[in-house]
Order: sequence, then structure tokens, then C-alpha cells
Amino acid sequence: MYLTLVTVLCVVAALAGIVVSVVHEPPTWAVVVGVVAGFALSTALLRTAAFADIAQSPVGSWSLRLAAFAAVEALLALAVVHRGRTARRRVSHPRP
Repeated sequence: MYLTLVTVLCVVAALAGIVVSVVHEPPTWAVVVGVVAGFALSTALLRTAAFADIAQSPVGSWSLRLAAFAAVEALLALAVVHRGRTARRRVSHPRP
């Protein structure tokens, strides 16, 4: 039951992260940084005692990895795109 619940939650988190990333379209360097950081985060999580059951299952471990990739990527997409849009908005609408 625990493995199934965590797998379903990871898939939901991964889908939400993917949707945010697709909508905000981060630059390529942010995608690379997101994958590397997501892999490091998921590896650290899978080595903890709380996720020991999930680390033994290929489906559980890859769903956690996918959720970590998507979450880091979504956070980077929001941070990078928000900053870029604010700067463009200021340049395109100067005050008189």
C-alpha cells in the first residue's frame, strides 16, 4: 500500500511539474540543470530510510526520480521565466 501511494503521488507531482515546465518553456540550460539537480535529489532521497521500500522497486524508484526531475524543472522554469518576463515588460513599456 505504501509503495502504491507514493508511486501515485510521485506520478501526480511529475505530471504537474511537466505541465508547468511546458507552459513556461525554460531555456535549455535550465533543463540540463534541472535534470542534474533532480537526479542528485532523487538519489539522496532514495538512500534515506524513509524511502527504503521504494528504492527496492524499479517502478517506485523511477516514479520518485521522475517527480524530482519534474519538480526541480518546474521551479527553475518559474524562476527563470518570471525574471525574464519582468525585465522584458519594463523595457517594452517605458514610462513617459
